[in-house]
Amino acid sequence: MPRLYALVLSGGAGTRLWPLSRRATPKQFLDLVGGSTLLRDTVERVSELVPTERIFAVAPPEHRALIHEQLPELRADHFVVEPYPRGNAAAIGLAMAALYAFDPEAVVAVLPSDHVVEKRARFREVLIAATAGAERGHLVTLGITPTRADTGFGYIEAGERLDVAAPVEVLAVRRFIEKPKREAAERMVAAGGHFWNAGMFVWRVDRILAAYREHLPATARAIDALAEATGGPRYEAVLAEVWEETDRTTIDYGILEKARDVAVVPADIGWHDVGSWARLAEIVAQGRNWASGGHVAVDAEDNYVWAPGKLVALVGVEGLVVVDTPDALLVVPKERAEDVKAVVDRLRREERDELL
Repeated sequence: MPRLYALVLSGGAGTRLWPLSRRATPKQFLDLVGGSTLLRDTVERVSELVPTERIFAVAPPEHRALIHEQLPELRADHFVVEPYPRGNAAAIGLAMAALYAFDPEAVVAVLPSDHVVEKRARFREVLIAATAGAERGHLVTLGITPTRADTGFGYIEAGERLDVAAPVEVLAVRRFIEKPKREAAERMVAAGGHFWNAGMFVWRVDRILAAYREHLPATARAIDALAEATGGPRYEAVLAEVWEETDRTTIDYGILEKARDVAVVPADIGWHDVGSWARLAEIVAQGRNWASGGHVAVDAEDNYVWAPGKLVALVGVEGLVVVDTPDALLVVPKERAEDVKAVVDRLRREERDELL
């Protein structure tokens, strides 16, 4: 598609997938569902619409070698280094500076690298529709069709259909809803017209930069300085000077919840957020016992085991996650899988860096 670029977001530590996801190899660089890593899969599903020379990635410096290893086709000047975390509004803005310098008329699809999308053909249709909306000046988000009243996601309430010719309808956004209580989530799912916010966006680079200037002026000043320095000898020095001045916030809260002309494309694309062991188990196990190697189950149901090369025996247990690595073993009920992050926090406080 002419003018469509892809920006792959590769930050984050994936602490809820410890002990497999570590500081040196976070979850996006792991093969968790079979076939390829989450990062590689993100690039492959967009590559039919976006050629390699129009794919960018933004990540911290410690991911440089991993990205080069897994995406050897990515141009070196298309890897944008986020010096240290400031929230994804700053990271995305940093990449927008590079994209604007590369092509000021670009339309950009912003794609996290830790998602699973099962319906690739439908994903491409949704992306084409989002691109059509972005070309009309809208800031477009992909809204995942909810399959349950999940309280772990933010929601998007859609309004009227916009006059955009596309294979999937493009709707105005009425409002964004933070992660709701159970009752509110159930009401929204029952009412229809509400979608999960998956953090996938499409917009014209000039349009999003205008929104930064309006809603996050400090970050906008940093972006402008970086866009002017891109490709020159002073870029690294300018980045070091302006990065601390960027707003520490998210793109949703900092811009999209306040901006005008925000649109949503309903995306029934078989989407999954690989945010915890329980969510990963939903994808691969689907309520059955599952093990990365062989397993024997006796009066055992709904267990997930990662223990490559081992036969695992499950006796009289239900709803467990077991993850075995050379230096750490995790055992947790699925309903407590989100709490794995607390283990990582404790190891960090105890300065046990060899386990992080």
